[in-house]
Amino acid sequence: MTISTNTPARVVVLLTAVALALLLLLVGTVAANTGGDQAPNAAPVAHTVRAGETLWDIAADHTPAGDDVRDTIHDIRRLSGLEGSLIFPGQVLTVPASG
Repeated sequence: MTISTNTPARVVVLLTAVALALLLLLVGTVAANTGGDQAPNAAPVAHTVRAGETLWDIAADHTPAGDDVRDTIHDIRRLSGLEGSLIFPGQVLTVPASG
């Protein structure tokens, strides 16, 4: 028994296979890029404010090389529930782990 297929059917099958392969590649790339900048399982840490410290000082100590300190300040404010940048000695802030 022979099964006859014509050229247009072969082209459709080939194009469908190529499209599926590209879709899987795209999905894999998107999934790999959605992890964010922070290392996986990196839990935030607590920092107790000392006299004379500023939010900038604290953020600078916890910002990885090459990253922007302002991004870390934003993260500290968000994690700690701060509405402004005013902090006090003895206050405990939640600081992102510097991966």
